[in-house]
Amino acid sequence: MAFIKHVGTHKGTNTRLSVVFLSLPDDKENALVVYSDSLPEKYHDDFMSAVESREGQSSAQLYEILSRKVFHNGNNMLETLHQEGLMKKMPVDQIIMSPNPTTQISLVDLLAQMGDLDQTVAAPAGQTVQQNVQEQIDMAAEGDNKKIAQNLLVQAVMLEQEAEKKRAEAVKYDPSLTEKAEKPAKKGRGRPAGTTAKAMAARAEAAAPAE
Repeated sequence: MAFIKHVGTHKGTNTRLSVVFLSLPDDKENALVVYSDSLPEKYHDDFMSAVESREGQSSAQLYEILSRKVFHNGNNMLETLHQEGLMKKMPVDQIIMSPNPTTQISLVDLLAQMGDLDQTVAAPAGQTVQQNVQEQIDMAAEGDNKKIAQNLLVQAVMLEQEAEKKRAEAVKYDPSLTEKAEKPAKKGRGRPAGTTAKAMAARAEAAAPAE
């Protein structure tokens, strides 16, 4: 039987669940879970696919991948679960993690092994669980937007460089096009300053996150 992270059961009822947040920054004694078997049919299969995906299984916490996945209708998974009240607050000592039928471990023990209870960052004073979850969603979205912007910029640079190559090839086959090829395509005003391949490559390099 395959080992699947993030899944467990409720200690009292043995109801299957998926742990989205192992513990909460403002409430270390509680986690946020989703009763996966009770999810609406329109969400269940997409949700389980995300949990069992390579990205889901490589994530330390389930919310990290849910913040980047969408349901079939295009809506963000984590945000949808939050807005529709499908994530439930549950004491960590009531959760048994059961990644396969022969393995069971209390979430309390798992957190102790991970050092999560000691490492969780405290939430700002007065912040509610709902506010903290929304903050996590917003932070994840902001991080994704930055990555998208950086990828688009890199793609733009690559397209610009490819265009330069095509112009060079055109001149090779017909030298009479030299002057025309040296002029960028324009609509009256020419290319805006800072959009040359060299300038954009410099921007992409500056925007890329340091390794």
